[in-house]
Amino acid sequence: MHVPCAKLSVWVEWHLSLPVYNMVVKATCLLLLVLCLSLCFTQLQRRPDNLGPKLAYLLLSLAFIILHFRIMFEMNIEIIHIFQYSILAFLLFPLTRRFGAAVCFAIPFMLVDEWNQYINLYPGYVEYFEFNDVILDINGCGLAMIALYICGVKGSESLKPLWKRPEVISILAFGLLVFIAVKTCFVALYTADKCTNTRLVLNIIKEAPTFWRQFPGRDIVYHIMQPVEAIVAIMALSFFYFGLDSFRKMSTSD
Repeated sequence: MHVPCAKLSVWVEWHLSLPVYNMVVKATCLLLLVLCLSLCFTQLQRRPDNLGPKLAYLLLSLAFIILHFRIMFEMNIEIIHIFQYSILAFLLFPLTRRFGAAVCFAIPFMLVDEWNQYINLYPGYVEYFEFNDVILDINGCGLAMIALYICGVKGSESLKPLWKRPEVISILAFGLLVFIAVKTCFVALYTADKCTNTRLVLNIIKEAPTFWRQFPGRDIVYHIMQPVEAIVAIMALSFFYFGLDSFRKMSTSD
């Protein structure tokens, strides 16, 4: 649904103008945020157990999203990733019964989605693998799982040690596979790193990587996550959300 939704977004933007469109999106998001926080704080009052970790996770996750909004957004409509992947996490949770696992097992969907846009939907137009979106997707999944945790949803009663959980093994295997793919030149970080056996170049922007980039044709400056930076962030966020299950288990034990 990415192409028809993108066309609809462009059509609405064209009729409203970009500043008005961004303002409408921002106002809608603020309204939804207020509703979400109202629900969370109501549930925190009803279920005050383990209050410190619950608040810490909620506030840190919101801080990650706000920071992303301030630094990495090309347009405000990108916030839709939060809602899309919140739904995916909700759908995955009954299969995993662990908050961190639901976040982790959503990551392949995110990567395939961005690969499809980069290679198939917009080849040549999209000049880099959109790791910015992947990070936003993970935070969307994480926020959904934090909401479930705060609302008292119970997960699996049998919780293995962290290093024995499938989600932890999976994310470590992901990091190892990326390392091997880059070292063997099957995946190249930039065009200059490309070899004869390279099948995917993650960033084909012609200019040298810089922290800030001007959006072509618009008065917008934003940060593009570089491949190594993004892989580290994906793994760090995954382990951050894995901690939700440990805190939940502590709360259940108490």
